[in-house]
Amino acid sequence: MWRALGINFLSRGDAVVKERMLTVVAAVLVLALAGCGGPGETLKFSASAEAVQAPEKAPQALRVAVVPFEDLRSDKGAIGRHQHYVETRVDKLVPEPGSAAEQVTAFAAAYLTRAGFQVTRVQSAAAAGAADVVLTGQIEAYWNEAVGRFFRSELLSKNRLAIRASNTSDGSAVRATVAGDATRQVFCFCLTDLEKLNNEALAESLSRFLGDVTVSGRGLKPKR
Repeated sequence: MWRALGINFLSRGDAVVKERMLTVVAAVLVLALAGCGGPGETLKFSASAEAVQAPEKAPQALRVAVVPFEDLRSDKGAIGRHQHYVETRVDKLVPEPGSAAEQVTAFAAAYLTRAGFQVTRVQSAAAAGAADVVLTGQIEAYWNEAVGRFFRSELLSKNRLAIRASNTSDGSAVRATVAGDATRQVFCFCLTDLEKLNNEALAESLSRFLGDVTVSGRGLKPKR
């Protein structure tokens, strides 16, 4: 009779299955809306040259003194943000350790070491000692961003560095402005995914710089 009237009843088992399905869907929606971190937090963001593919070895292990990079950005405190799917929730990314200048300088020194150079870090060119090359740089852009979308997060890392390598033997110098950028989509935001992307973008910039120079005697010269 009830079917004749167009009325259907769910069995107890069907009702339980439906309830569980709704619970799973609700949980997924919560993750999509909130991401994997709390709103409005300040997140420490690290970088490591050890986490990227090793560059090609230099033919000669020049002694390179790396001077702290200068940060030319107007906002030197932040190096990125995580925009949650809920528009009012934004996490601020700050460099670990210390500052963007410290982070980029440390990455550059480690990357050059992996490229086969004998690297020391000094506070100024005057303290370069017996170095063959003094490397200085300026950070023109450095930003990492994660934007929450429905069922995904869009990641972006970009930088632009002005690098100068001064040869102590003859006073000559090589200058280059290089940039790196990388994008990726992930289902759920995780800070380590964005850190990996930033490592790749920084390595891209330094790889481009090394690709523009060649070892000549006890110095670096531009490739012809």
